[in-house]
Amino acid sequence: MVSIPNIYKSRHMKYFIIVPVALMLVSIALSTRITLDSTLSGGVSIVLQTSANTTAQQISSVLSSRLGILNPSVAKAPGGIQITIPLNTSLSYAYSNLTSFDQYQANYSKALVNSTTLGIRLQGNETNNTILTMLAASNKQINISMYAMGASLNAELAAVRPLAPGLTYQKGNVNNMSSVAQGAYQNALSGYTKKVMSALSSAVPFSSYSYEQLSPQIGRFFLSQLLDVVIVAFVIISMVVFFIFRSPAPAFAVVFGAANDMIIALGAMALFGIPLGITSIGGLLMLLGYSIDTDVLTAVRILKRHEGSPEDRAFASMKTGFTMTSTAIVSFGVLFAISLFEYVPTYYEIAGVVLFGLIGDLATTWLGNASLVLMYKKRKDKIK
Repeated sequence: MVSIPNIYKSRHMKYFIIVPVALMLVSIALSTRITLDSTLSGGVSIVLQTSANTTAQQISSVLSSRLGILNPSVAKAPGGIQITIPLNTSLSYAYSNLTSFDQYQANYSKALVNSTTLGIRLQGNETNNTILTMLAASNKQINISMYAMGASLNAELAAVRPLAPGLTYQKGNVNNMSSVAQGAYQNALSGYTKKVMSALSSAVPFSSYSYEQLSPQIGRFFLSQLLDVVIVAFVIISMVVFFIFRSPAPAFAVVFGAANDMIIALGAMALFGIPLGITSIGGLLMLLGYSIDTDVLTAVRILKRHEGSPEDRAFASMKTGFTMTSTAIVSFGVLFAISLFEYVPTYYEIAGVVLFGLIGDLATTWLGNASLVLMYKKRKDKIK
């Protein structure tokens, strides 16, 4: 049986950290090329499953001539073609007015409830000037909200007229206005989707497709919320790790390992064309949990255990960790391969992110994190 030497007994162990740092720097440079998918940037993302040899220029020409869509993004995707186009201007404007309508309707409902409540309080107390003033203000708010709802609905119907003509509503009937407002946007969206897919079917035959659309406002909201989640996760992790080890050095090593795994995964996403979206961020959070698990267990074994030398404990941790991570790499590698051929976008993005992150974790944890913790342990023992 081949005996593997203990790398942590090397005199050059302090140079091991160069490898994960180099990977981090390269990944940071690559990550500037990451693209946001439609779930974060807004727009329409279409994936066609096809084996046809159609060029990007042919698809762009059809979309431009039939729908007036200029400079669509057309790229090869596993099993087919991915097309990203900006939101239709009419739909974007209609959605903005629908959002305004919903807000004005909420104000109307609130004012109506308030007005009804004040009317009940006024019964038997018709001369109460305070209630009368409040009731007048509520009634004024009702009228203002009703007018604003009508203006927003008119603007929405004007915007969707090219896609859903002939829509009318009953002025003053809030339920009817709300129904028309919601239905107008959905009908226009459905009509636009049919036009886009009809144009694409004339350019390239496909067996199936996926169609996703998201407004830029919702995309920006999702992005800000997801960034907040990642920041809060790192803050909590730092606090917990510091509480466990009562020292900033191992806490830094653990957080560095987790952050570097995510950075390497981002670099791989840019290299292999995996867009950053809600799905891929889910994969990054999975990777964060896995990385913290291996880093903390390694640090605990080196710092808290006492059997053998610290180098032996670090090497034993590496052998166990390599087995665990290799198993996970094989599992996600199989999922990535399947999604690559069948192209299931969700599996493709999650598996790709976790797979490349785990490959980077081998270098980050065992050349970076473990070396940092081991050097801290040796320095601490010398001081004692």
